[in-house]
Parts: sequence; C-alpha cells; structure tokens
Amino acid sequence: MSKHFNFLYIRSGNRGVKSIRIPRVLAISALAAAFSLIVFLIIGSIRYAGLARDGIKTARLAEENRLLRKKIERFRAKVATLEKRMENNFDLQNRARMLAGLDPLSRDVWQVGIGGNIAEPSAQRFFSFEQDLDKLVRQSKLQLKSYRKIVDLLEKEKKVRDCTPSVRPLRGGFLSSRFGRRIDPFTGRICLHEGVDYCARAGVPVVCTANGYVTMSRKDGGFGLVVEVNHGNGFKTRYAHLSRALVKRGQHIKRNEVLGLVGNSGRSTGPHLHYEVVFRGVHRNPLHYIIPDDYYFE
Repeated sequence: MSKHFNFLYIRSGNRGVKSIRIPRVLAISALAAAFSLIVFLIIGSIRYAGLARDGIKTARLAEENRLLRKKIERFRAKVATLEKRMENNFDLQNRARMLAGLDPLSRDVWQVGIGGNIAEPSAQRFFSFEQDLDKLVRQSKLQLKSYRKIVDLLEKEKKVRDCTPSVRPLRGGFLSSRFGRRIDPFTGRICLHEGVDYCARAGVPVVCTANGYVTMSRKDGGFGLVVEVNHGNGFKTRYAHLSRALVKRGQHIKRNEVLGLVGNSGRSTGPHLHYEVVFRGVHRNPLHYIIPDDYYFE
C-alpha cells in the first residue's frame, strides 16, 4: 500500500494537470483532528446550552428562595404578634377565671409542653418556626376549652341569679308590715305574717322579682286577687290584694316585668301589696332577697 495520497487537479486555462502528494499518516491525522474538533465543538455546544439552562434555573430558584424567605419572615412577624396577643389573652383569661371563681391557669400549663423560643441555626430556622406555630395551635385549643368552662359556669350562675327573687316588687310606696310575728289587724291576736306589706296607692304597678312562669292568676280567699310565679330552682313568689292582674296562668315572665296593679282586694285594711317568697315550700323573709338598687346589676 502506498504511503502517500496523490491529489490531481487541473489548472485553469488548460495549463495542465498538477499533482499534490500528501503522506498518508498526515492526511489521516488531519482528518482525525478535524473529526475530533467537530465532536468537541458539538459536545461543547451541548454543555454550554445545558449550563445556560442550569444558570437560568438556578437564578429562578434563587429568586423563588428569596421571595420565600421574605414570606417566612413576614409569617414570623405575624407569629410574633400573635404570641404577644396570646400572652395578653392569658392574663385576661386568668382574670375571667378568677371572676368566675375558677383557679387561674399556671404558666407550665399555658406552655402546653413546649419550651420557649431558642436561637436556632439558619438550617433549623424552619423547624423552629413550625414549633412556634404548633405551640400557638395548642394554646388556642387550651384557651377555647378554658373560655368554654368559664362561659358554662357563668351561664349556670346567670340562670340561678335570674330565677332568684332579688328586686323590690314595686316602685314607690313604703314598707308597712314586716315578715314574722305580728298582731292581726282584724282579730287583734298574734299571728305569723308570712310575707311583707307595702303600702301604696291603688293602681301602682307591681313587678315580678325574678324570671319564671305564672302558676296562679285569680282570687284566693282572704288574699283577694293573687298572682303566683314559679321561678324554678325551688323559688316561688306571691303578690296579693291586687286590683288587677296583667298576666295569665302559664305565661312566661321576666324580672321587672309588670304583672299587676296594687289594690285592696280580699281581707285588707287599705290599698297595699302583700309579697311572699317561698323556697322549697318554706316561707322566707322577702327582705333577705331584695338587693338595694345601689348594689344591683342586671
């Protein structure tokens, strides 16, 4: 085999044929180098395009990371504000518990098994943020449970207060006869007066002293026209010698709602209201259940 390549080319103008002799090794080496260069250029172009795409993707991820960090910082600021509000709620909640007669929550209970904030490395910042949120969720559940207990207790106490006679049964007039033993104005003998009498003009409105429902609204012997109200929880009240009843049997009535008018019906020496308080079948002194206006809060 020849060690050379011979290349013939025709010169322009019919000036003959020219021959070029190139060593076979040199020609093959040149072809290999050219092929390698082409392959290198192709691979380089592909890598460059890949690096360009990676650069764009990296820049986009860096921007997303920056925006995400800003959002996290805003969330952390909101969490810090919420923590301050929860701390204020803790103090307010304990005041409410004390007013309701409940023991205040301790700091240990309020922490609900999670310690306070600790400076974390940046790599653990998100974990710390998650802990803060978990703590707030636990505290909110504890707070809701505590407030429900307070509300339930206050509602129960309110029902007891609402059904307990506690106001004067009429506006105006004056106390003319107290509860206990007295001389009967008709017989002159000593007897037990099971209520109190208020002397007032006929027609003065008589009000109910607690929430309840009417169990009697009719004439009843010597008491004349009587209205009786059952308040529940063992309490009943009676309003006697009325000139007019403004409620009917079975009607619900609220504290301070007018139920009748002062009169002189039945066994009476003049216009007045006879008022009784009965607790579990036993007559009680009504004056013990009347809170002075200066101290009563609806």
